[in-house]
Amino acid sequence: MYNEVDNREGVVIQGLDLIDIISIVDKKKRKYLALMLQDVEEVLKPTSPEFKIVRKIILDNVNSYTRSMIRSLLGDIEIERYSRE
Repeated sequence: MYNEVDNREGVVIQGLDLIDIISIVDKKKRKYLALMLQDVEEVLKPTSPEFKIVRKIILDNVNSYTRSMIRSLLGDIEIERYSRE
């Protein structure tokens, strides 16, 4: 179905658009986060200070992991900032 091409910076999956890959990863991440936070809500009250701390830790770590995974799959994608010079 998809053709994989091995290169030195990672595996390129031909047939998938870059936006599609990011969208798929983001949907999976959101679903996983929702399920995990629901589990935490069963143990801690959502209004408690502990819940807020645990929620922040979970969100920060999952976001860092997702960024790392995207970087591993697609390489470093840098967008140069516009300069007025």
